[in-house]
Amino acid sequence: MKDSIIAIIGEILEIQANGQTSQDNSEQWNSLQHLNIIVALEDVFDVSFEPEDIAKMKSVQEIEKIIKQYKQSEK
Repeated sequence: MKDSIIAIIGEILEIQANGQTSQDNSEQWNSLQHLNIIVALEDVFDVSFEPEDIAKMKSVQEIEKIIKQYKQSEK
C-alpha cells in the first residue's frame, strides 16, 4: 500500500517521493495538487474520502493510516 501511495504522489508531483514526503517538505504539493492526489488515491484504492479526512492527508504516513481505516471499515 505504502509503495502505491508513494508512486501516486511522485507521479502527480513529478518528484522522487519517499515515505517521508509531505506537504510540508514538498513545495510542489499545493492545494490543486492535493486534490489531484486525493482523486488518484480514491480511484486506485476504491474509496471515497470524507472532507475532514482529506484535510488531514498531508503526508505519506497520514494517507496510509487513513486508507487503512477506510479499508478496515469495509470489512
